[in-house]
Amino acid sequence: MSFSDLLKPRRDVLSEAGIEGIIDLENLRDPRRRRLESRPADFLGLTYPTGDVRRLVQSIHDRFSGSRDVPGLLLMEGLKGSGKSHMLLLVYHLLKSQDASRAWLSGHGLECRLPGDVTVVVNKFTDLPLYSIWDFVFEQVTGRRPPTTVVQPGLDEVERTLGGRRIILIFDELERGIGQISDPAVKMQNIAFLQMLSEWGNRSDQVTMLASIYSDQEEPGSTLKRVPHVRIQFAHASDQAHIVLHRLFENYLGFDHERAAPVVDSYMNLWARHFSLAGDDYRSHFLESYPFLPELLELILRRVPARGGFQSVRGALGFLANMVRLSHREADVVSAAHAPLSDREVSARLSDLDTSGDLVRRARMNMGEISQMDMALASDIASTTLLYTLTSSGRMLGASRDELLKHVLRPGVDINDFERTLLAFQKFAAHFHLREGRYYFDLEENTEAKVEYESLRVDAGDPNNTNARKALRSLWRDEIFREPNSVVFSDVDGTKAGLEALDTGRLRYVLAPRRLTADERHALFHGIANRNQVILLEPRDESFDLDRNPDLTKWAQREIAAVRLAGMTDDSQRRADYERIGRADHRNCIDAIRRAGLVFVRWEHYATTSRDDQVEEENLPGDGSKDRVLEALSQQHFPTQLFEEHLSGRLEETRGRTVREIDSEYRQTLGWPVPTTVRTISAAIRNLCRDRHLGIRHPGGNFCGENPSLTETELFSATVDEPFETGRVSVGVGAGQTTGGGAGAGAGTVTGAPGAGIEGGTAVVTRPPTESLSILPQPGASALRQEIAARLQTHESPTVVKAGFTVYFAEEAGDLGALPTAIRGSLGGPGSLTVEITVQREGSFSKAEVEQMAESLPNIPRADYSARLEVVAPGSEEAPEDSDA
Repeated sequence: MSFSDLLKPRRDVLSEAGIEGIIDLENLRDPRRRRLESRPADFLGLTYPTGDVRRLVQSIHDRFSGSRDVPGLLLMEGLKGSGKSHMLLLVYHLLKSQDASRAWLSGHGLECRLPGDVTVVVNKFTDLPLYSIWDFVFEQVTGRRPPTTVVQPGLDEVERTLGGRRIILIFDELERGIGQISDPAVKMQNIAFLQMLSEWGNRSDQVTMLASIYSDQEEPGSTLKRVPHVRIQFAHASDQAHIVLHRLFENYLGFDHERAAPVVDSYMNLWARHFSLAGDDYRSHFLESYPFLPELLELILRRVPARGGFQSVRGALGFLANMVRLSHREADVVSAAHAPLSDREVSARLSDLDTSGDLVRRARMNMGEISQMDMALASDIASTTLLYTLTSSGRMLGASRDELLKHVLRPGVDINDFERTLLAFQKFAAHFHLREGRYYFDLEENTEAKVEYESLRVDAGDPNNTNARKALRSLWRDEIFREPNSVVFSDVDGTKAGLEALDTGRLRYVLAPRRLTADERHALFHGIANRNQVILLEPRDESFDLDRNPDLTKWAQREIAAVRLAGMTDDSQRRADYERIGRADHRNCIDAIRRAGLVFVRWEHYATTSRDDQVEEENLPGDGSKDRVLEALSQQHFPTQLFEEHLSGRLEETRGRTVREIDSEYRQTLGWPVPTTVRTISAAIRNLCRDRHLGIRHPGGNFCGENPSLTETELFSATVDEPFETGRVSVGVGAGQTTGGGAGAGAGTVTGAPGAGIEGGTAVVTRPPTESLSILPQPGASALRQEIAARLQTHESPTVVKAGFTVYFAEEAGDLGALPTAIRGSLGGPGSLTVEITVQREGSFSKAEVEQMAESLPNIPRADYSARLEVVAPGSEEAPEDSDA
């Protein structure tokens, strides 16, 4: 049931042209009587007998019934649209259309006996400005045009001209008429003439003047107010609702408000379940204002005029009439929600309160954005919030949640839809704000909501969230893991193609955005080159999925949106806000990815099918960066000792093979220890040679029992053999020392051929005990210095007696022209390049001096920097040793 089943809207209210809310006395001249002002019965039928109307009618009646207490001047004072012209027109029709007026008076229980011999003079000064009011009055009364004069006539001349006639002067917009007279002298004579007539009217009922003014602070009001008068100031605010309802609904006067009780009670019962209704008399107010919500009439009839908009009752009448036209078919109660911002007339009338129209446009834009999210109540909430915003003043800006509920919640509306839509406005509407429990629209942009809404466009219509996924993968690889020589897993074929494009001579990393299945792991490692150099890293959190984590996706989209918006604005403060939001979401993504952690998928056995594969998932500590991963792999999972043990178990297989072949075998064989640096295998072989587990043969020398004095390039071409005697002996080796001329040999080592005599019969060699520290390859000189500092930190005032540094760079195949000229010279074009720089220093060096040496090494991008240090602990004593010749 709609309210139109109880209250019938007038025909003009429902017409497309809408209601004519302006009363214009000039329309009395309409010869075809099409305008309301020229149809007395219709006009009177729309006139509600307010307190001011009754007072005016009673004053006119008393004046012409012989009462000397009623002055001859009646002033209608009020703002534009308050009803002044309506009152003047009422008096005109009471005098000129007495048949129609008697019916109206009788219908409302009023009495007004008026003489039939009066002459009515009407003028609307904005349509007919007058230079001399007296000339106009004389012409209207006598029908003759008097000679124009600039001198105000005296009372005797006026009496002679009127000739005993009774006249009633009805002057509309009198203030405007007097203000248009530019000559001050003429203006004052016109004011004096009006004063004279009003004073004469107090002595006789021959002259009665009714005039409308805006204020008694301006002329002629400031002069006329000193004359005894009846002033109608439209102070009966309680009548405004009745005026509006009577004007809008043709059966309002005879309407029994209790017929609306079922509707009112259903609304109040619904509201009571969600908020408290203050006041015991609210039901009676609701019945009285039906079909309008009492709060709506409060907004339109009280708060709007206080803001200077809608032109008081006249504008309010037109606004409410439009709401009735829009809602009369379905609504059972009319609330602020029935003033949709999408309606052109609603927006136009609201512009009275928002002169620039900017706030209305922004609110309408936000409403459209939220509506596109399938929020059915978007229009209701936006319309209500904006109306409250535009009519607010002081700290009570906007509408509270309960006020929104009262206008939006109605039978058939789900409270969850309300909550969901309100939350959407808070989250996505850039000009929708919440402060101190009140919701409002503002020209100031809510940057958080702007970013949130813009983020919806980042991957709009893309179920795969391609932009967010791409940003997250790039973030993980380049900023968190920090290794461009890595591939983020997408699918098996694509990932394998990405691996093949990388340098196969180095570790290649696969970052899996989720835990892979056994089939995916098996297929990924099938047939790829140097597959034991592929490090598969998966999230430690088994539920984590980089591509489908809703929080990560939203943060990534918000960051993309924030960057877009920052680039689109010229406002520095707004740009700073967008950048701040983007940084926060960026940090959220990083923290979430790091919290997921990493596990290294370590192959124990690669079988013919995934069902028989054997893998171990090794937790990796650290911040998820490649450096921390490599550190854990090199020191915890694949230290040099592990390779020594593995090689020791298969020495027979290594004999007769070059170190390069052995190194290549380890890099290819899945399930064997993973070489983490280019020197992992060579370092293990050097240690095994030194400990006489194997021998090294090379054109540059044969070595066993010592560290081969070969460069890395030479060592790679050397052949592994079983242990043998080198023909060199070590004499008088000090405690903790190694034999031979390798890196472990310290000062004081004496070597000679077997059987050679040593003069003096005894060789005495003294040397303090030392500790050998091996620093694994680091990605640069600075990283090497930091690692040396960390390792030496565990020693108290260490002294380094021997420091060896190695810089190793290998480019298997590529463009030589892309390499630094310091290592390639002027060579260019495709080719391979291997560079090894070895620096040895002996002496007595402090920790700081060794660090400075490391920092001073040549800078070669993408090279490995390693070191071997011989450290003497403080307080060590030199120990003499005797050796018979």
